Amino acid sequence: MTGTMRNTRRIRNTLASATVAVLDSQAQEVRVFAADGSHRATYGSKGEGPGEFRDAHGLMLDPQGRLWVTDPSNSRLSVFDPDTGFVESFRHNFVFYAYIFMGTMTSDGRILRPTLRPQGFNIYDLNMELVESISRPGPESDLLSAREAAQQGDDANPASFAWASRDGSHGGFMGVPFYPRGVEYYDRNGMVWDGAHEDDPAGYRIVRQHLAGDTTLIVEARKLHIPVSREEREAAIHSIRESLRERGADTDRDWSKIPDVKPSIANLFTSAEGNIWIRTPSSRGEATWDVFAADGAYIGTVTSTGLNALPFLPPIVRGDEFWAIVTDAFDVQHVVRARITPSG
Repeated sequence: MTGTMRNTRRIRNTLASATVAVLDSQAQEVRVFAADGSHRATYGSKGEGPGEFRDAHGLMLDPQGRLWVTDPSNSRLSVFDPDTGFVESFRHNFVFYAYIFMGTMTSDGRILRPTLRPQGFNIYDLNMELVESISRPGPESDLLSAREAAQQGDDANPASFAWASRDGSHGGFMGVPFYPRGVEYYDRNGMVWDGAHEDDPAGYRIVRQHLAGDTTLIVEARKLHIPVSREEREAAIHSIRESLRERGADTDRDWSKIPDVKPSIANLFTSAEGNIWIRTPSSRGEATWDVFAADGAYIGTVTSTGLNALPFLPPIVRGDEFWAIVTDAFDVQHVVRARITPSG
């Protein structure tokens, strides 16, 4: 099936067939809506008390239909019933955490959370008891202090710009725009999907594995390189300079590290039916996905015409319904439901 996406209604993130929910990280609230978009309830607020959040950054659905909110700054996960509100919370030490929660809830009620040393996963039950730790083949990640980042500079990692505040009190790395990084996705069946870029010819390679590393599927594709436009490059440099300035860091960088072409893959996810959706770059700026069946057979390409879907948050697809977080002309985020329709 090759199709386009048509915006039908501006509503929020998906919870179940008759209910939708969204975590607003700025307001630190969970909002629940009916399928027609009408507001049902709002739970949580900024704070440290029961059912409150300080730095909520993940929302998961368990087999009982409850919402789990990850809150690393409060060192806990909070559980909500979509009809009655706060249920309970579990203490959990987030040794490291990203802007968005990197784990997932499986359909049988296991919580998968990636680890840094060694590279792998911790698996928890619904009482947040550690069930199993799994190490995966591959290099271990390494975290650098602000001083180390300043000393190593931009040569520390070709995919990143190193930065440190002028007083040396804090620092880190910023990703180089358009750099071809690998992507990783954990589905609700407890499988790991790794996406890697193929340099020559342009393309990508998707590998499905069990948590322990056994490969069960490989999908490969070859695609033409998409150039980074002058406007895109200038906008990226401006954004990095502004961010460095806000952090009190030097704004001069080796801008030649920014590639001339876009990476072959931005993210990937699986639909409710098990199809593989792989986001690829477009020369016209619209979001485009290659779609493969669960056995790796190519189905078609889907383009979200008129929807500026955020590249770092995978959409949700159920049947012909497509849910995604998008930005409007004023850079305001919305979660929309769109219909997948055949083109031509």
